Amino acid sequence: HPPPLRCRRSAVSGTIVTKALLAVNVAVFFAQTLSQGALTLAGAMVSSDIAAGQYYRLFTPMFLHGSFNHLLVNCFSLNAVGPQVEALYGLDRMSVVYLASGVAGNVLSCMMSSHMSVGASGAIFGLVGALGVFLARHQEMLGGGSKVALSSIGQTIFLNMALGLRPGSNIDNWGHLGGLVGGVV
Repeated sequence: HPPPLRCRRSAVSGTIVTKALLAVNVAVFFAQTLSQGALTLAGAMVSSDIAAGQYYRLFTPMFLHGSFNHLLVNCFSLNAVGPQVEALYGLDRMSVVYLASGVAGNVLSCMMSSHMSVGASGAIFGLVGALGVFLARHQEMLGGGSKVALSSIGQTIFLNMALGLRPGSNIDNWGHLGGLVGGVV
């Protein structure tokens, strides 16, 4: 028999990474607001600026948001999936997945789009990808619930990508896809 699954969350850690990321996103948004958009312009994913050597723009956009509603949706999504990933993978691995997925999303977006992009959703899609991998790898231990959860994850990904295909949408599907792949890897 395989060993039982154990969460990596300790009594000390709880959801510290999720809470810290939420706090950073909110704090940066208020700094963006106070800077009247200057911070957004200084840190957004802009392909031409990255090509000119401003590589920090592969990292900074995951903490910037285009509007209060954008921030709200991303914080809600992070709060929904973050604690699960943090419990399963632990503080360090969740941090790495989040940051690496955010960068991966910005790299793919930079390669495939010339539009400016900001937001945490690539990193959050990475968390969803990591959660999906965990569920797929442990189906036999988790029973039928993992198939239902995997189906829900698939539907959520499909819906988000479909919303990004609407005319006039400002959703960065390349960033989402890159983040998802980053989380799966």
